[in-house]
Amino acid sequence: MNSIPVDLTRLVGVLCVSAPERRTDLDGAIRKDREGNELWVTGIAVRRAGTRKASVIDVQTAVQPQGVAEGTPVGFTELDAQLWEIEGRHGLSYRAASVYPAKLATGATEGSPSPTPRPGKASTS
Repeated sequence: MNSIPVDLTRLVGVLCVSAPERRTDLDGAIRKDREGNELWVTGIAVRRAGTRKASVIDVQTAVQPQGVAEGTPVGFTELDAQLWEIEGRHGLSYRAASVYPAKLATGATEGSPSPTPRPGKASTS
């Protein structure tokens, strides 16, 4: 199936909510990619800029994320979404080349747009 690149400039509030762990199958065996690399999965909360509701997505990587723990603002390298369908079920899965801790800059995560004032709110600066 084709992967769809995710536009990271439209995401804000990107935060790890579930620390990286090895991806396993139903029998507990560690899953690997086609090249034989162990797969890791990290739970990430994301919010689209201009919206209030956040979603949690599991992001799979073929390298163990370093320095990423619950509550850590994170960034991605090459985040893609992929549609899947198995036995009548379907959904989206997410894969990135890497998940890394992002530095905070003026209240935004690295790679995220700076926060903009909401309409009707007075600036306090």
